[in-house]
Amino acid sequence: MLPQPRSRPLKSGSTKESEFINHVEQKLLAISRRYENRFSATLSEEENPDVEGRGYKNIGEEMRDLDSVVDIIWISGTRRPFTLYTIHHYRTTLIDNIASLQIAFLLTVALTVMTSLPSFPFMPRPTFQLLQKLDVIFTSLLKGVSVETGELLPGFETGRSRLSITEKVRMRGIVERTRIAVVDVASKDGSLADVSTASQPIMTDTEDDFNMTTEDEDMDVLEDENSHRRWETDIARVYERTIVELGMALDASGPGDHSWAP
Repeated sequence: MLPQPRSRPLKSGSTKESEFINHVEQKLLAISRRYENRFSATLSEEENPDVEGRGYKNIGEEMRDLDSVVDIIWISGTRRPFTLYTIHHYRTTLIDNIASLQIAFLLTVALTVMTSLPSFPFMPRPTFQLLQKLDVIFTSLLKGVSVETGELLPGFETGRSRLSITEKVRMRGIVERTRIAVVDVASKDGSLADVSTASQPIMTDTEDDFNMTTEDEDMDVLEDENSHRRWETDIARVYERTIVELGMALDASGPGDHSWAP
């Protein structure tokens, strides 16, 4: 599911680290611009041929772009403390004055997913694929080992690169709000859309009745029921492992108010 990360984090202050920062920031800025231009997605290619500037037509397009950014961030393994300002939907935000590059960028992606969900009809497949990937990544970073392979993550060899309380609390806030956002968008009438159904040819009532047998009708009903059950299960599992790991991590950190405030 996840690409193989670097054996060692990018060297602090190196040219490669600077290139990594610039690359990810430019990718996130491009995604932000396409999100803001989403209402222009209906323009024809002749009117708006620049794909980079064209607004997103659906949430699936944005999720795929964010997924590719997540892979780059994961591979980098960059863990050095860093003051990071990032642009999220044209708003400049201080992510953290002690957060690592990797965590700060991943939290930016997770926040972008959360705020983008209500803006489009819900598409389960690409949405859950990205959320499941983020769940694996966050759980791995909280543990310091890959939950897929059991291998120690780059930068965690000394045990000094664990997430800070600030990072954990911010992560929990985004995770909890995302779970609520997914339920809200998935429960809206007429909001459920997916590539698999949208790409199918539309048939007239007459053609449908003529070609559909009783067995076909039964199979369609069964497939529809199974799909809904699968999506309901996936909704309940959004950030499931991260929630459990965060609960243990914050409980172990001692008394205090760890509530998240926007």
